[in-house]
Amino acid sequence: MITSTFATLFALAVGVPCAYAMAFNPSRGTKDILMWMLSTKMLPAAAVLYPMTFLTKNFLGIFDTHFLVILVLCLINLPIVIWMLFTYFKEIPKEIIEAAQMDGVTTWGEIKDILIPLAWGGVASTALLCFIFCWNEAYWTVRLTTIDAATLSKLIEGNRAPEGLFFGRLSAVSTAAVGPIIVLGWFCQKQLVQGLTFGAVK
Repeated sequence: MITSTFATLFALAVGVPCAYAMAFNPSRGTKDILMWMLSTKMLPAAAVLYPMTFLTKNFLGIFDTHFLVILVLCLINLPIVIWMLFTYFKEIPKEIIEAAQMDGVTTWGEIKDILIPLAWGGVASTALLCFIFCWNEAYWTVRLTTIDAATLSKLIEGNRAPEGLFFGRLSAVSTAAVGPIIVLGWFCQKQLVQGLTFGAVK
């Protein structure tokens, strides 16, 4: 819960300003930057596992810490967050932002008071999707943690032995892992539907 929540908040804290800048103040290289960010998702995780483990253990000293897990989860989901928010923000008429600028609203005021309320469904659905990705992440959480910062994925992975799987405990932990996401999705279904249909032809 700690790692997924903070990773989602940090991803939104970085993704919202980035998407705002790219949607309403695009430059000549905006499309190239967006494609580059998306291309980072094509890199196999196994290709950077050893360098990541070596650096965090021997040089940075942050192996098996919540900070490392939160940082990794935030970075691997950031391209998706920026792309989704960019798509939602592009659907908002630029004239609204320009009118706010004429009234002297600051950049932070534009984001906080105008942009986020107008695109709240998209922001909420992006946050929910990012949280689910963080919650379900198993590759990095299993390999970058041992005990101190272990997540549910590490607990599920630990229910095996040379004799076989502990099916009783595995079923219990799997239910505990799925339960919060189902409850969260149930309470956020209105925002999720709004986000998925934002900008669609009605």
